[in-house]
Amino acid sequence: MEKRGELSPFEERLAVLAHASEAMQAGDLERAEKALHVALMLAKEAGPEEGRRLLPLTLYHLSLLRKKQKHEDEARKFRELASQVVDKGVVDAAPAPFAQLMANVLMHLGEYRRAIPFWDAALEERWERNGPTAIAEMLWRAGECYSRTGAKDHAAVLLRAAARFFRNQPGDPRLAAVLVTLGNALRKSVAAESEACYREAVELHAVRAQLQSATTPWMNLAIL
Repeated sequence: MEKRGELSPFEERLAVLAHASEAMQAGDLERAEKALHVALMLAKEAGPEEGRRLLPLTLYHLSLLRKKQKHEDEARKFRELASQVVDKGVVDAAPAPFAQLMANVLMHLGEYRRAIPFWDAALEERWERNGPTAIAEMLWRAGECYSRTGAKDHAAVLLRAAARFFRNQPGDPRLAAVLVTLGNALRKSVAAESEACYREAVELHAVRAQLQSATTPWMNLAIL
């Protein structure tokens, strides 16, 4: 999360969770652990309105951390506890930075159906601090969630929009991944477009001599 101007107390608390998320993605689990201990303390100290959002978000991040640490039993307990305390009202009028963090962690936990309303909330608000690149990435991630839950047609709409944007960003490595996800969504309904997506992804990897990365779209072409 970029820091531009003054952050509200709620955004400052979210920034701690964003820091933990970035540390996990970088493989620095010790730093993530420290940040999440702080985040849990802040969630417990927050008022009821902020706390009902911060607590499940923190618990889901703790579940992901334990999963990365190979502590599966603890990961499951944190995940179940988060699912118990989260409620529908958390999604309603959810601030975009919160919605993005929640959607991301749910995706990493494989909770694609739970992630969808949070991606929808983030895209609807289109947080002013998000530029077009961030919005395109949200479209991609939301499209992947819809695709994985069987809503292939809706997924294709979002993924086509993301692909259009990334095609205008020469060298952006995300385009190949978006194309593979779009190809998967279209495989059973529009085979010709699906094939074109896979072939374009292969070419993007091949031109950079990324032969191992090209394996996935090649395999998908073979399946198609």
